[in-house]
Amino acid sequence: MEISFPRPRDNEPFAWGLSGSEPVEIWERFSPAYEAQLERLIIALGELGFTPAIGGSGSEDGEYVRAEYKDNSRIVFFYHLEDPADARFLSSLDEKSLGNWIVETWIGR
Repeated sequence: MEISFPRPRDNEPFAWGLSGSEPVEIWERFSPAYEAQLERLIIALGELGFTPAIGGSGSEDGEYVRAEYKDNSRIVFFYHLEDPADARFLSSLDEKSLGNWIVETWIGR
């Protein structure tokens, strides 16, 4: 299933609430920063041989990306996106560092 960005808003609640009347922070679903970061992560995972999917909207823990590694179905990437600390961490990584982090943490090559 192809995911296009920015995604249309849904009516699900925000895991951490909102900082204002509209989503603006990098951990607030559908904010421009959140959508850009999610798109960046989806692209990086796809380029590394994962099959990413988005789930968890409206849940207590918030939205996540789950991705199975095509070469070994036992390797699964799983990352929450609505946690402020996790969102800040991802945003601190440039493109090369993001790819390296995914490989080192989940593939272990």
